[in-house]
Amino acid sequence: MSPVEDLRSVAARMARREARLNRLIAPDQPPGVIRPPAPDVVMRVVPCPVCGAAGADPPFDHWSVTGEQTTLPTLAVLGCEWLTPRAVLPMAVAIEQGTGPLAYRTRAVARLGGRDLRAVDRSESWADALTDGHGAAGDAGEATLPAVTRARDGDLRPMFTGPHTPESETELNDIYLEVRLTAMAEEGI
Repeated sequence: MSPVEDLRSVAARMARREARLNRLIAPDQPPGVIRPPAPDVVMRVVPCPVCGAAGADPPFDHWSVTGEQTTLPTLAVLGCEWLTPRAVLPMAVAIEQGTGPLAYRTRAVARLGGRDLRAVDRSESWADALTDGHGAAGDAGEATLPAVTRARDGDLRPMFTGPHTPESETELNDIYLEVRLTAMAEEGI
């Protein structure tokens, strides 16, 4: 398999993972019950080296943004990333089950840390257990959130590796979105 084909298969696997995770529901939320949509989480904002954004808006009002140490679960995001509530559902379910890691990051933050696409794929595979009928894998250090994000103040097109996907990955992003859409239709979403 050529390196390009390999990256295509990695992007497709990541897309199918996200599609499966979109079927999750919080384990203690029966239909019709309204409650906060996620456990308390503290967002850690990483300044974006591309656009310079250094602030973020949490997807839920009860989440906080701080740079201080905390005992609550954390999610590291770029200052320019926007997350939908659905994007953080795998993390919320794992935290509520008490089986997941307590530190998470977006794909863009993982890439900023020097991880290539294959390493990002491996670092988000903890969530596969959630759709296999098992609890999430135990403490995996800082786990990657398996979800697309969007630019907070720009193009709303989902980008599978963050709001500033390199030009060289535009084709991979298109593959990702196509595979995710097809997989979601197959899952009945």
